[in-house]
Amino acid sequence: MTASKITIRKHALEKRDLVSAAEAHEAANAIKAAALGLVRRLSGDARPAVALYWPIRSEVNTRPLIEALHAQGFPVLLPAMTAVRQPLHFRAFTPGDELEKGPFGLSEPAPGRSEGRPEIVFAPLAAFDRRGVRLGYGGGIYDATLQALRAGGPVKAIGLAYALQESDAIPAEPHDQRLEFIITERETIDCSQKP
Repeated sequence: MTASKITIRKHALEKRDLVSAAEAHEAANAIKAAALGLVRRLSGDARPAVALYWPIRSEVNTRPLIEALHAQGFPVLLPAMTAVRQPLHFRAFTPGDELEKGPFGLSEPAPGRSEGRPEIVFAPLAAFDRRGVRLGYGGGIYDATLQALRAGGPVKAIGLAYALQESDAIPAEPHDQRLEFIITERETIDCSQKP
């Protein structure tokens, strides 16, 4: 019998919280290198807008990746939350910009920053499996966001995680939006071929 989402989330986050600062730093650099390679492969000569998250708690640190993407000419967007289970809005971000606390306490670009539609979305997660099923924090925000974005055109969703967050099988529900790729400090997993 498959473990419940609540149990999987709890165990994965407990393991993630045990990652040391040195391990997190090393992982962030390995993930940055792999993510840059994947973005270049997916983009060809184009420079599509790329959405990332500003890390909280023990999430994979995206700051090195944000800086590297910006340095290579990719427009960087960060999410702004409007309501639970509602799609995120994405606002332009340049390294060095001040972030503000949004209505839900997350660091976001100021409301006056221009909004954009990403073609590549890097998503945080609590746990994942190799089919591309992503387990978030339970609010349904990234599922709603990816559903809305995909209704308007192609979007590649890429999960960023530590390898220890992998689960054998996460129960998938009809509203769950799958990831095309997952990048950990050890590997890049192509989920597009998994059932």
